[in-house]
Amino acid sequence: MQTDGSVWDELVARFTASGLPVPPVPEVLRPALRTPQPWCWSTRDIDPMRMYLFESGFLVDVLAGRAPDYVAVSHAGHGTNSYAVNFHLVHGNLAVLMQVGWGGIYTDNAAAARRLANLWRRCEALHDPAGARRVVCVYSDIRGVSACGPAGGDVHGFLGAHHTAGEAAFDTAERLLT
Repeated sequence: MQTDGSVWDELVARFTASGLPVPPVPEVLRPALRTPQPWCWSTRDIDPMRMYLFESGFLVDVLAGRAPDYVAVSHAGHGTNSYAVNFHLVHGNLAVLMQVGWGGIYTDNAAAARRLANLWRRCEALHDPAGARRVVCVYSDIRGVSACGPAGGDVHGFLGAHHTAGEAAFDTAERLLT
């Protein structure tokens, strides 16, 4: 594959070589990607361990409308089996904060990569209708979090009011964005 040596190309090469699907990074955001740490690509300053810990500060900023458009992708974790691929996409009227466990020695990484590919296909299929209120989709298979709804309110209120089961957060996002 011919590449231009961009950070996007590095991300694609790393994910492909690792048996992972390529994340759905909008083309408009790709030129701004940088690599602040190994296994972390982002268009803004971000700590991959904070992404892995699924810290609520990211969601607080999105819900309050303080998060600029950005994308961040990382692989982070600790110990022998506690690792995840983390993905944030805040772009237009869509915000996705998600993680899928991958990379632990006891993890079925092939199955996790298939699950990740399916979820990223679903993210790519979400349309951003002009003038619509921002839809926030939050999902973590390792933390048991799944919620989707319009932006606004506080974290606990949002997660309580818009809680879904399993991957149903993506079903809700599809309904809200059509």
